[in-house]
Amino acid sequence: MGDSTAVSMSTASVSLPRRLAQSEITEIPVSTLQAVAPELVHTHIDSIHEGLECLGPDMLRVLAGIKAEPVSNVLLKELSIIVNDVSSDMPTHMFAVFSSHQPAPACRRVTLFPAHNFIFATHCVNLPILPTQTPAIAECAGQEIKVPVLSICLYTKRIDDFIGSLMPLPTPPQLYRDDPTTVMPLLTQFAQKITDTYTAKALLQHIAKVHGTWCN
Repeated sequence: MGDSTAVSMSTASVSLPRRLAQSEITEIPVSTLQAVAPELVHTHIDSIHEGLECLGPDMLRVLAGIKAEPVSNVLLKELSIIVNDVSSDMPTHMFAVFSSHQPAPACRRVTLFPAHNFIFATHCVNLPILPTQTPAIAECAGQEIKVPVLSICLYTKRIDDFIGSLMPLPTPPQLYRDDPTTVMPLLTQFAQKITDTYTAKALLQHIAKVHGTWCN
């Protein structure tokens, strides 16, 4: 046999929590409702959510039809957009989202997406009250803005679609519809199927997606 060169393989261990802590449920402050919809101050938040369950999909469809001018390397105070669907309420704000793990501000990638202040104010208790403003509309070419999956769930209330977007395989409906204490055999079977189908790298990518959603 000829000379051979030994190749060393480096590995890294990853420690994952068995469960993610559930945040304490906090009521939406009355001051928030007073700021975004004073006529609903005396309406119970559950009733507000029920109403939004009917209106949310139409509002989301408006967002899907919005196009905005590409932004190169600066975040403008004003942004020209095109609204292709006016069948429901227009968005009130344009959110700029970026990763806190990117070190250099000059290289930071910012994603813009339109939103309705009322949707977020009535679901996200830690979100500060946003200033009232309306996005400008201009006749210009643009690019589509994709609304993050977590935001889509706020509009549609489709928890099955939300969970499905986080998993590499279609999730059995019983896992989120039935009593958690009765579905452990099915959960174990589903977890084993994922393990047998995907590599460790692919699984870690999905785990990172779940963790990122949990952090938000």
